[in-house]
Amino acid sequence: MARRPRDPEKHAAIIAAAQHLFLARGFGEVSMDAVAAAAGVSKMTLYGHFRDKDALFEAAVECHVQGVLAEIARVGGGEGPLEEQLVAVGRRFLALLCSPKLVAARRVLGPMLCANPGLARRFYQAGPGQTRASLAAAIAAAAARGELAADDPAAAAEDLLSLWCGMLPELLDWGILDGVSEAEIEARLRRTTAVFLRAYAPDRP
Repeated sequence: MARRPRDPEKHAAIIAAAQHLFLARGFGEVSMDAVAAAAGVSKMTLYGHFRDKDALFEAAVECHVQGVLAEIARVGGGEGPLEEQLVAVGRRFLALLCSPKLVAARRVLGPMLCANPGLARRFYQAGPGQTRASLAAAIAAAAARGELAADDPAAAAEDLLSLWCGMLPELLDWGILDGVSEAEIEARLRRTTAVFLRAYAPDRP
């Protein structure tokens, strides 16, 4: 994990440089010296923010999902019915999932992660795993409020994410689709979230 940033602007510059280099060259071919040079900071400054390349990689992945996690954190505390709050989360999630930047990242990272199980675990924990865990916590809280019947919130979170995604990652990653419009995303979210809520509806007397 990253240390507490001493300078937010330099921290952001380091993350941006790392993201670019990891995608362009692959994790194994990127040195901390190269990241420091691309970010315009000294190597000492770089190590002041991140203890090693693994921590930098995790931070680069986490940066991609922060908006989604922030949206999930508002579930149950926001305005409107649970369905609308989940759709809002789904909007941020699918906007990220379908973004050209993340599609390109998945194409590059796939073989790299398969060849490096340790890196794959760090990628999962910093990105998809963190999203799943946060959504599971929100679902557990909704179940405690009586809005859902979910004995296994982690499985329910995985169900919801799977419903939202469908075949979109494959269609985008393989170039079958060039992109997905906001209207298509909205229609998908409305339909699949409604399916999820029916499946996990609490029994009413």
